Amino acid sequence: MSTNLSKQKRDDLLSKISAIRAFIAAAPQDENTGSLLTYLSDLEKDVDGKKYGLVFEEHQEAIDTVLAEHTPVLTEEKPLLIDNGGEMNFLLEGDNLAALRLLEKTHRGRIDLIYIDPPYNTGNKDFVYDDCFVDAQDTFRHSKWLSFMSKRLELAKNLLSDRGVIFISIDDREQAGLKLLCDSIFDESCFVADVSWQRTYSKRNDSKGIPAEVEHILVYSKNIQWIPQRLPRTAEMNEKYGSQDGDPREWSSVTVNAPGAVTHQGMVYAIQHPITGEFLYPPTGRCWGFGQPQMFDYMSEWADYELKPLDDYDKRCEICEQAKGVPTSINALVLKEPLEKARRLAVERYERGLKKERPWPLLYFTAKGRGGLRRKQYLDASAGRVASNLWLHTEVGHTGTATNELAGIFDGHSPFDTPKPTALIERVLQIASQSDSTILDFFAGSGTTGHAVLAHNTADASSHRKFILCTNNENNICQNVTYERIKRVIEREGYAASLKYYRIDYVPINEQLYYEYADELLRHVRELVELENGVNFIENAEIAIVLTDEELADFIARPEAFAKCHTLYLGHDILPTGEQDAAFKEGGIRVKIIPDYYYRELEG
Repeated sequence: MSTNLSKQKRDDLLSKISAIRAFIAAAPQDENTGSLLTYLSDLEKDVDGKKYGLVFEEHQEAIDTVLAEHTPVLTEEKPLLIDNGGEMNFLLEGDNLAALRLLEKTHRGRIDLIYIDPPYNTGNKDFVYDDCFVDAQDTFRHSKWLSFMSKRLELAKNLLSDRGVIFISIDDREQAGLKLLCDSIFDESCFVADVSWQRTYSKRNDSKGIPAEVEHILVYSKNIQWIPQRLPRTAEMNEKYGSQDGDPREWSSVTVNAPGAVTHQGMVYAIQHPITGEFLYPPTGRCWGFGQPQMFDYMSEWADYELKPLDDYDKRCEICEQAKGVPTSINALVLKEPLEKARRLAVERYERGLKKERPWPLLYFTAKGRGGLRRKQYLDASAGRVASNLWLHTEVGHTGTATNELAGIFDGHSPFDTPKPTALIERVLQIASQSDSTILDFFAGSGTTGHAVLAHNTADASSHRKFILCTNNENNICQNVTYERIKRVIEREGYAASLKYYRIDYVPINEQLYYEYADELLRHVRELVELENGVNFIENAEIAIVLTDEELADFIARPEAFAKCHTLYLGHDILPTGEQDAAFKEGGIRVKIIPDYYYRELEG
């Protein structure tokens, strides 16, 4: 049995700390003993907090200081509203740590898919995010990057739904550390795959090292039970389908047996061939792929059968790979009529299929009708293909594809250095999202994720996917690139989609002037309601929001507004009168209470 030496050492240190604490607590108390106990607690926390495989220092960012003294809020840039029907999507401008704090209020446990392409910390341009700068020569560069990512991934995990999945693009430099970090945050058991994306296809013979032709995409699920969806079938996969018997549905030949003879011994038995009279069995270790009643019905399309016992116990034991103990009461499918009669009818049936006069049954015989059993697998009922962990550029594009794609949107120039191709994100959507999913990208960059969602919704009429994008506005990227890209593709492609643009602002926390602080937060509740519910209050008479008793009285007093409203969002601390409740019912207005978690900062 192996010994965990690291754990032994940690437990030994913790035991010694505990002994020292007990000694200090028993000693006469003075002004120093309290400080010593605090120091011991800090030391204990540090020792106990070390994780296997990954140790990094937690570093403070400028945004940490801001959030310690301020509450983030949303302010809509109303002139930037895109109202083109379809689903309402959102773009948040500001530090993504603050954005994730806000999304915890509105979307905790509600995001089905997160895709992010964070800064790679390459050292070529150093690691830059907002006002956080890490020099390439900084000995804590990797530690600071991990600290930066850790804070955001912890919040991201809280946002994932029970069917949620996160995809994280990264290169070789930080892949190893990021993998260990994600194992710790999402749990190693929820690791799905390390996908290799072929980012480039050209050979670089002038390289002094080993050129990197792939990037990694780490995939983690919220639950270990998560199963990826299948990809659409390819033309190559469909080539083997046809109809040699005139069946109007194209089909391919597949086996009619299945593994698991030892666990499905009742599905191991003989079937008499209607042409040769031979008794057919599944191969050793396998059983028939259908229950006996189904097999009986399928075979009865060739000839009349009956269930009869055979003296084949040893044969079935052999197939089940058992010395003994298989059921003795399993009947065989035996021809009910003389072989010559059965053969005549079966041959006639087979030849009519060859002439495409009458299709063969689901189960048919090979070798001109004298061979073994096979099954038709119909093309229109065939599942898609399973996604592998190798994504070739021929299927999902490469960096050049992405650059050209962006240049096509921005009149010949690419305003972003490292975009991802939309086909890559569409592949992610195909295997990890549902028709009603909300997709989040909090390193939105050039807006590829939003573009991919719009294209996917258009290609699939049943899709109503929505996206939330977050990015800072470094070099005006949020408005001039991310927003502008979404705006242009909606206009050019005619996508039925809408977009709200929110800026993240900060309200100073003021305990002395609590009511002023609370009133200021209240001014930004509308945006949170819109974000959570995917709605737009601007020039929309069908929905309304009321946050005070005075606003409620005014709303009811305006018959023209009241008559058009279908849904009213009501502040959680407003108590409508009986008369007001009756008015809601009479007017057919559905009242939705604004949740109290919007106001938790107000409660201290």
